[in-house]
Amino acid sequence: MNIEDLRQFYAEEIRAVANVQSEAIVAAFAKVPREKFLGPGPWQIANPDSWQAMSSAKGGGSYRTTPDADPKHLYHNILIAIDASRHLNNGQPSGLAMWIEAREVEVGEKVLHVGCGVGY
Repeated sequence: MNIEDLRQFYAEEIRAVANVQSEAIVAAFAKVPREKFLGPGPWQIANPDSWQAMSSAKGGGSYRTTPDADPKHLYHNILIAIDASRHLNNGQPSGLAMWIEAREVEVGEKVLHVGCGVGY
């Protein structure tokens, strides 16, 4: 699978998980290269069983490191660390998709996501 195929598969995964109805949002997830917003790999991926701990007042949570710098590791509905020591992550893609769709953005409108970390 080439990177474009991986991005399309990822976008379809986001569609399924977040119940996205907007073709424009799915197309955006398929087009935008997530790796451009995360710095060089290997990357740290938040372990799913620790997401709740990360959002707690104590800020726990654990990460695993991708085996290499191949961007294929990024194209899943997962949190990727921006700064693991501070538990700052590139957001859960399905959550982002749901929020964008809930806003019902129309062609020509502009949206600013405040607190968007690295801009993805």
